[in-house]
Formats: sequence, C-alpha cells, structure tokens
Amino acid sequence: MTPNSGTVEGLERRSSAVFDGRSGTPLADLAVALLERQKKTWPGLAVGYEALGEARLREIRGDGWGVKIQFNPRRIVSSGARVDPETIRRRPCFLCPDHLPPEQQAILYRDDYLVLCNPMPIFPGHLTIAHRRHLPQSLPENMITFLRFAVDFGPRMTLFYNGPRAGASAPDHLHFQAAPAGLMPVEKEILDPRKRTGARRRDGVEICRTAGLARGILVIEGKEEGNVAAVVVEVIGMLGRSATSDDEPLLNILCTRTGEGWRLILFPRLKLRPAAYFLEGEEGLLISPGAVDMGGMIITSREKEFHALTPDLVREIFREVAFDDAAVDALLDAI
Repeated sequence: MTPNSGTVEGLERRSSAVFDGRSGTPLADLAVALLERQKKTWPGLAVGYEALGEARLREIRGDGWGVKIQFNPRRIVSSGARVDPETIRRRPCFLCPDHLPPEQQAILYRDDYLVLCNPMPIFPGHLTIAHRRHLPQSLPENMITFLRFAVDFGPRMTLFYNGPRAGASAPDHLHFQAAPAGLMPVEKEILDPRKRTGARRRDGVEICRTAGLARGILVIEGKEEGNVAAVVVEVIGMLGRSATSDDEPLLNILCTRTGEGWRLILFPRLKLRPAAYFLEGEEGLLISPGAVDMGGMIITSREKEFHALTPDLVREIFREVAFDDAAVDALLDAI
C-alpha cells in the first residue's frame, strides 16, 4: 500500500454512501444528501456556505458576451495558491484520503473516486471528485471516466476539469469538480446558433467553435461514448503537439449530459495567469482563471478586483490566457 492511497477500511469509514452504478439512489441525489448532512456535521463546510451566502455578484457585458463577477474572499486560498513543482512536492496533498479533514465524508464512487463537498464553494452544491489514489492530474487516459461521471450525475450537474497547468490547485492529484448545471454564462451562450460556426462532423460527433465570446472555445457534442472520447483526446493531442512542454497542454473543459449524449465546452489556454497577476500595487490583479472563470463566472477574492474589472479588462485577460477565435479556427481546420 503506497502512502495516501487509502485503505479499503479507511475509505469505508469515511464513506457515508456508496455508488456502484448498478442500482439504488441516483448520484445527484446522494450528493444533495451528503451536502445537507455535512453542513450539520462539518463546521468548516458550514463556514464555507456562510461565506458563499455573503458573496456578492455583479454582471458586466461586452459586445455580444457577458460574464458574472463573484466576490468570494474565501477563494483566495485557490486564486493565490502557489502551484510550482517545488511547492507541490513539499506540501501534503489535501486531496489524499489521509489528509482530508476528519469530519469530511464522501460518496465512494465505483470503488475508485471520492465525491466530496467543496469547503470553499463557488456555487451551491459545489463538489470535488478526487481519485482515492495519488495519481497525477491528466485527462486523456481518464476521458471515459469523465464522460461516465456526467452520465451518472445526469443533466442536473455540470462536470468540469482544470488541467494541471491551467487552474488545478492540486495538479499532482487526479480530480474533477461538479456543480449544478446552467450557472456559468457560457453554458447558455453556446446554445445560441449565432455564436457557433465552422461545424465539422467526425464519426457522429459534431465539433464547432464559438464566435464573438472574447475567447476561443470549442464545442463538442455526440452520443457515442467512445467516439466523443476519441475526438476530445485527439484535440488534446493536437494542442500538445503545438505546446512547448511534454506535459498535458493547458486547457479547461466543462461537460454536461444532454439526453442520450454529451456536450463538452473546451477552452484551449495559452497560460495560467495574466501579466497583471504578478504586478504590485494598484495595477496588480489577483485573477487566476480556471474552468469556472473561463465559463464566465470570474472569481475575485479581493474587493479591489470585484470593482475594478471592466469589459475591456476582462477581454484583455482572456486575450492573454486563452486562444482567440482565429487560433481555435486553425485548430478546427486541422481536425
């Protein structure tokens, strides 16, 4: 048994429910029950939801696109986190079963994952889904699992993934996240046919890009699990071939179950943080975009950024950290 892998006995003690995919209560219902129970038994989670209840929200609109700005001071732990390899190597992994808070319980999912309540929620019902073993964050070899989570949660939830260099605060530990569907502006924007262009079909899977949303986005939809997974993995491989590192390319993905199929919203990234993140004084902006921010819910942990962000600033942040429409169009042409 390797360190932090979690013994069967230990996982059973921590698990308040088990989901094996064969029968019983739907996963989304198990998650709701877990949240309500943990609010009563885990003070740290109760504090997180009190903070979420006090979070402020405002909306700003650009030319044909919009984002919401959330002021949520508790998220400074994530937005200000150091994710360089040396820091990651030296700190205890907070997603390993042995290092979770003693009050934290989980749904044991198909013997391999722990579905956990996120103690610093961005949304009501925000979940973290961590592998029971300490495996590196990587999507291609876990793509089928990602799609099956969307099936098991059903259309009520959106799954999201932050690449190890694109917003994951635990790049050394395989994990996904989930939240109620429809809370990120991009989920509605990409349904507008005027915002979609360049559609291609590959083995029954439709691939298109968005237009005019201030950052380049791929939308991938299909009904056959293997074909959808193959297309996403191919796109990741193409991004990897154009990257300067052998690591997984920078990307964020949202995924929802749509009837009998899946809809994935993929954000190819250029870098994790904009230049203003590293500036001192008034010019500094503590903005560290992950999947939620790219989805149009920009999280600010300081009041300064909550008031300072404008359409022009948001457009500039997207321009720095993400592909633009032209770059995604070239990627689409290569598929």
